Amino acid sequence: MDRHLTRRELVRDGLAAGGAVAGLSWASGLRGALAAPVRPGRLGDVEHVVIFIQENRSFDHYFGTHRGVRGFGDRHVRRLRDGNGLPVFAQPGYPVKGYGGHLYPFHLDPAKNGECTHDITHDWGPQHRAWNRGAMDGFLREHLKSEGLENGPLTMGYYRRADLAYYHALADAFTICDHYHCSVIGPTDPNQLYLVSANLDPDGKHGGPLVETTTNRVGTYSWTTMPERLRAHGISWKAYASSDNYSPVGDTPFPLFEQFHSDPELAAGAFSNDFPSRFEADCASGELPQVSWIWGPVAQSEHPPAPVEWGEYTTDLILKALTGNPDLWAKTVLFVTWDENGGFFDHVPPPVAPRGTRGEYLRVHPLPAAAEGVAGPIGLGFRVPMLVVSPFSRGGYVCSERFDHTSTLRFLETRFGVRVPNLTRWRRSVAGDLTGAFGFDTAPPDRSVPKLPATSLGDPVVVTSDCPVGPAGLTGAPTPPYAVPPNHGVPKQEPGRARRRPPRYGRVHDERHRRRRRRRRRSGRYGLR
Repeated sequence: MDRHLTRRELVRDGLAAGGAVAGLSWASGLRGALAAPVRPGRLGDVEHVVIFIQENRSFDHYFGTHRGVRGFGDRHVRRLRDGNGLPVFAQPGYPVKGYGGHLYPFHLDPAKNGECTHDITHDWGPQHRAWNRGAMDGFLREHLKSEGLENGPLTMGYYRRADLAYYHALADAFTICDHYHCSVIGPTDPNQLYLVSANLDPDGKHGGPLVETTTNRVGTYSWTTMPERLRAHGISWKAYASSDNYSPVGDTPFPLFEQFHSDPELAAGAFSNDFPSRFEADCASGELPQVSWIWGPVAQSEHPPAPVEWGEYTTDLILKALTGNPDLWAKTVLFVTWDENGGFFDHVPPPVAPRGTRGEYLRVHPLPAAAEGVAGPIGLGFRVPMLVVSPFSRGGYVCSERFDHTSTLRFLETRFGVRVPNLTRWRRSVAGDLTGAFGFDTAPPDRSVPKLPATSLGDPVVVTSDCPVGPAGLTGAPTPPYAVPPNHGVPKQEPGRARRRPPRYGRVHDERHRRRRRRRRRSGRYGLR
């Protein structure tokens, strides 16, 4: 593969070739060439897009303390509706004496059973009730109802930089998005469907709708997915997945589609690329496709009770494979995100479509039993982290433009000219295409690789403490409950400001939708039914 020459290399080679030309005024030419600005990076320079999907973590849960983001220090946080003036960080309904009826976010200490925690509910019904028509005050009540006093308070747990040193270092070196939402106010499988098709079939025309994480829907669905659109336009793609991460127990959604079983070419793209071995080989040989989706081993997916540190190890493995081939790294974008919040608290209310918006509410009768009587809205869902890792996103930026999982597909649409299937007009109007997270046309790419904290699968805190892990991964043993500490108010956020990308989506629509929401609230037409 051809190596990109730097401006200085071009100048050097040109001087060597022309050194014998008499009377050449080389000194002034050299000064002019070296003084010329380096060309900014362009969207067209991106040849490879890699989308890595992890599991079940909210933005506040991972990055609420990170410097410069919309986290625990948010000055515009919503207030509780009970009239006491407390922010939604003080979730109501905690019955333990000494807490004043409210529970604030508390630190999950990895050295005290905080590394591997109970898998709290994140189903469609409980998630909608936690959202509570945008009041954002139902997290604690709902999880106390589902998991009791022993594990329900975990919804308010969060990690600090020292607990997630690698991820915070990635944010410091590249770009983090603090208004990136999952697509569905619900669990894994519906959100995974949006990551590859922008749809869960709310009208029930192609085997859906799907509002639950399922083990019995393999080969059921038939609507068009993004890989099919890419293939039709000659754009290469692969899904890389660990052998343990296929349905009915895994996260990759392609086994749910009939066409990925009946079409040999689609099946090969979805099911024949083992992670990490095939991915590492394709990176090393320069044969990485234009578009890749990655699902790692289940035990390293960060889905509770999986150790969060093991997820960092897998992310680092992906980055090392990409940067190990400098030519590949120079033209690659890596998106690292989480499928949904896993039931963990986040304080920012997601924008939702007006009631009845086609494609954004379930329209089947009767509703699926898993919907628990809730027709919608489908989304946007709660905030989840998004790290944008690329030579085109270096600098420690925060991007506050509004995105959701369909924004990764919109990025492919913008870059490769392949229109996203199934995407509703409303969702297209409120979520951007992720190009705003880059310095395209303003800054040259930075291909250097930052020094990052070491990651490991052998941390003794993980393998000898509270985590139910063994030689083969997660053992299925129960996790011990986490002792809730005393209330200390709203957690402190790291001081200082961050460099920011100017938002293009989100603010431009906010006031219009805010007025509509006020009208719907006054008329009683909002959200649930």
